[in-house]
Amino acid sequence: MAKGKLRRLRRQGRGGFARGVFGPLGDLLRPGQDLRNLNLPGNRLRYPGATPFPVRSLRGVSISSLRRQRPRHWTETPTRNNEGFVWTDENGVDRLRFMRPTGENASAGDWSRQANGYLRWQSSQSGDTPAEHLFLDQDGNVVDRNDPLFAEKTHIVYEGPYP
Repeated sequence: MAKGKLRRLRRQGRGGFARGVFGPLGDLLRPGQDLRNLNLPGNRLRYPGATPFPVRSLRGVSISSLRRQRPRHWTETPTRNNEGFVWTDENGVDRLRFMRPTGENASAGDWSRQANGYLRWQSSQSGDTPAEHLFLDQDGNVVDRNDPLFAEKTHIVYEGPYP
């Protein structure tokens, strides 16, 4: 493997040095996590052949780099009023939602993430109803719906350059 490619993989967290295991969920499974404690129905995968997400972490990743790595069979559709876009995988699961920054003052708005732009990342095993959606934090960990910081962890502030 070329030195530059290995360096790029390490920067993306895919150089074999990640703390978790890139599991069958297409998401990052931490040590001690398995299918039983992810609250999947019947403790089984909904979509066993789901395509893994192209990166392990959304920290500092730019939208243009994500677009270059998007699997070809995933669709990209604009959100209402072209405020952002949604990626849908081959199973109909919304894997990533990007909402552009509003340009308003972050302290004057209802929520600073709207002013700065944010990402919403879902597991490949998310269900059809909102109660069955498995949202991920910026490191690819499934966030429990009972977590008091659920909204803050699952609405990831966009850190990259604006497209």
